[in-house]
Amino acid sequence: MGRAVGLVLLLLWAVSLFTAADSRDDFAEATGLDRDLVNLVNLEIGGTELTITFVFINDRTFQSKISAELSVTLRPYIGQNAIYVNPSINAVVDSFAFDPQLISIRQSGVINSPPLEAWDEITPGFLSGRFQLNPSGSSQGSGSEGILILGDSVDTDLPFEVIYAGERASFEIGSIPVVAQATGSPIAATQSHDPIEVSPLETLDALQDLLLHEDFSSGAMAALFKLDPELVRTMVLTPRGSELRLFLVRLEESIRTSLLGPELLATLDEVIGTGAVMVWVVSPSGAEISPWNFYIRQNNTNYVFFSKASFVELTEDFLRVERVEPGEVVAGVIRLPRSVDSSAPFSVFYGTSGVDYP
Repeated sequence: MGRAVGLVLLLLWAVSLFTAADSRDDFAEATGLDRDLVNLVNLEIGGTELTITFVFINDRTFQSKISAELSVTLRPYIGQNAIYVNPSINAVVDSFAFDPQLISIRQSGVINSPPLEAWDEITPGFLSGRFQLNPSGSSQGSGSEGILILGDSVDTDLPFEVIYAGERASFEIGSIPVVAQATGSPIAATQSHDPIEVSPLETLDALQDLLLHEDFSSGAMAALFKLDPELVRTMVLTPRGSELRLFLVRLEESIRTSLLGPELLATLDEVIGTGAVMVWVVSPSGAEISPWNFYIRQNNTNYVFFSKASFVELTEDFLRVERVEPGEVVAGVIRLPRSVDSSAPFSVFYGTSGVDYP
């Protein structure tokens, strides 16, 4: 029998019902978790919709919005191929027909049913279908929490599925295969990089007047910073009637002699020459922005980002920004997916708008 470690006040449970009808992407964004670490299944049991949230536990799990309490509970499971499991419903009940032993794992065509000993309880009674009131209140329903320890029974270098009552949640930890398509919205994924962390810059706010100047164009910005015009692109977007300005610079060796400034160049040193693209974002009146809406297109294939390691944050919390206030400048570096040939033409897209390199 798994051990009970007590009720944990956590963010994941609080948002699981909120996002139950939404996509995996929305849940990942709401929690700050990398998309490859999370998945959900929804099914109806006796007229009640049950949502089961699965979160794979590794070092990246803790670079998110999960609570300090949950972090303490989950950290011992790093390296054990463990999955946090959270079933939840809208109703307030003290029990529900959820049976963890109905969960199985499918990998390479083989289905494995974890034994009872593979489970640890977080909320008491998890293994017997006991539910508790959601910590966020009765309006969020009820649920329970447990840990499934897979150990050597799964190879996380390969894709696998978590199955409950025929509903499948797929996982490809660290890397999701690229899917080709001719046109349309981005569906392909980037492979992860080794993370790069730098100290946030404190001087970009001084650039707001330059970015908000009436002559905001690729040519003007290239001349202003003495950059090769082939490396500079600008975009002016109008999400929901607001104005969003993007200043993009491909980080080739020639930028070292530009006027970007010694502090910024020192910060960028590790990604210069890798094909990475720096982006500064500003809005005259304020606008919504999400770095996760960027993606790369090359040879009719789109590469979207699911890993924080695909970016370098130049301003604090760049990856969590949801809106830039009037005149605020946020900045980061977009690292090319491993599958993209940096020596060949590619495009950087934000939503449906894009710019080409070269």
